[in-house]
Amino acid sequence: MQTTGPVAVLERATVRYGSTAALESLTLEIRRGEILGVVGESGAGKSTLLNLLDAATHPTSGHVRILGTDPTVLSGRETRRLRHRIGMVFQSFNLLANRTAQQNVALPLRLQRRKDPALVAELLDYVGLADRADSYPAQLSGGQQQRVAIARALVTRPDLLLADEPTSSLDTRATEDVLELLAGTRRDFDTTVVLVTHELESVGAICDRAAVLERGVLRRVLPVARSAARDERDSYLAHVERVLGA
Repeated sequence: MQTTGPVAVLERATVRYGSTAALESLTLEIRRGEILGVVGESGAGKSTLLNLLDAATHPTSGHVRILGTDPTVLSGRETRRLRHRIGMVFQSFNLLANRTAQQNVALPLRLQRRKDPALVAELLDYVGLADRADSYPAQLSGGQQQRVAIARALVTRPDLLLADEPTSSLDTRATEDVLELLAGTRRDFDTTVVLVTHELESVGAICDRAAVLERGVLRRVLPVARSAARDERDSYLAHVERVLGA
């Protein structure tokens, strides 16, 4: 089921763990159909933001709406139903080692007590791995494993796809393949994508905007225009602004 309006809206959302603020008074709107990059150095709050968007974490204060719904008022069953509309791609692939590629892709459907072998086959073909359906993760390269993970994330036809450092462990060619697939999900599946990454070149390659986080604070949301090499004299924010053409 599609919703109209923004895919997610955060209004002064704060997440605290004890006295530490992982996110501080963050206000952000994620537009339907965009690819939004989220960038920041370690400890900036990127993972906490993803957890909010996946309804895995609730704000300590402020408000979050995901796909038109406030997750804080949902029952456990309703939360699971909401999360079925959100796909996740992880840095470490998170494939089950004792399951084949097609079994890994089918896993979200099994959790929903559904079977759709044709859809699983279609998605493996979409990511270019139709001929590796019976291969186990150990028999696949890192790039191939990440493509299986993308197929798995898409099998429930999510409205929102969250990608957490999906290319950080990949070589240049595999990175290009994965970025092309992520960009294609918007075109082919009408999916909104949030890409969390340290790699500004990846943001410059496929994103429409970039949210810059520093120490839990959203510093700016920048339009993405171009890429540039880093000047070591740059601050992190200045580097981001130059790379993304802001």
